[in-house]
Amino acid sequence: MRTFLKIFGALVVAFILTGLIIPNHIDVRRSIEINAPVHIIHYQINDLNNWPRWSPWLEMDPSVKTSLGDIHSGVGAHQSWSGQSGAGQLTFTNVSEQTGVEYEMSFEGDSTKYLAGLSYSTDGNKTTVTWYMTGDMQPIIIGNYFALLMDALVGDSFVIGLEKLKEVVEKES
Repeated sequence: MRTFLKIFGALVVAFILTGLIIPNHIDVRRSIEINAPVHIIHYQINDLNNWPRWSPWLEMDPSVKTSLGDIHSGVGAHQSWSGQSGAGQLTFTNVSEQTGVEYEMSFEGDSTKYLAGLSYSTDGNKTTVTWYMTGDMQPIIIGNYFALLMDALVGDSFVIGLEKLKEVVEKES
């Protein structure tokens, strides 16, 4: 029994020390090239009414219910959601047809505010759209372990959303 307790204690200490060493910062980014001018892409991204057409989240969790704020596009546009996979909210903080849309996002049960957005880089009638999310996961130690998983968990969703956005935009242009 004493050997078991020593091994268990050593594992707990190793878990805590490793959790303190690994970074808690996340920086998830995925990009896609869309054959359309930036103003058509911006129309889809800047208006939260358009997000259900290409957002991956509704397909991944059909129980998600979204609620839009009084402002649907531009700085101050707000959306909240809840479903079996969780709840959260986002608010547009910076909007530019040339550079993209940035938003602040938070999740229920997590006091951290994440900076996320979709940025544009144009080359003629081709536009590269990059979907990103950055922030520092909390609480310390547990958040550090979750930070290791975020690229895999969120990145695949960004790819699905960007592919759907490309499909929607290229049909309309």
